[in-house]
Amino acid sequence: MVITYYGDNYFKIQSGDLTLLIDPINGRSFRGATAVINTTLPASTEAPKENECFWIEHQGEYEVQGIRIDGWSAGNEDDTEKTIYRISFDDISIVVLGHLSKEPPQGLWEHLENPDVLIVPAGGKPWISQAAAAKLVRQIEPSIVIPSLASDQKLFLKELNQSSATKEEKLVFKKKDLVASAMTIKCLEIK
Repeated sequence: MVITYYGDNYFKIQSGDLTLLIDPINGRSFRGATAVINTTLPASTEAPKENECFWIEHQGEYEVQGIRIDGWSAGNEDDTEKTIYRISFDDISIVVLGHLSKEPPQGLWEHLENPDVLIVPAGGKPWISQAAAAKLVRQIEPSIVIPSLASDQKLFLKELNQSSATKEEKLVFKKKDLVASAMTIKCLEIK
């Protein structure tokens, strides 16, 4: 699996012929995508043309070409609906907290625990604070943590008792490479 970061909360996740986009910032990237997930509604970009790719913008259960996607509401704020997603494919689970600005509702915790990868907003205001994001990481216990929505991740790293993390161009891994609950932080460079 390959995860590439394009800034804000825009990620591309690839495995074989399958490509999943999270919060893309423009429609040019839809070509060749299997599915597009938006963590906020209204979405940051217009929906793709019909039959271009599978479009997800609400909580619910979805399956497209062997990719299972479950979404749960994280509440509404300033007329924006926020959704948390758990994505499962190639025996790897990824939780995307999106543009979370407060702790998820208690009823969601069972769905968020022990993913292989956690994508968490780590930049502070207007999203969840770095201390609260670090608390979520410790509660969820992922194998890998990928911070998003942060121009500077120092405060988030400090909250997790790390002085620094090497920035990587992209994250490439297989299920066998993962250590359960390791909470390894992978800071990705903006592509």
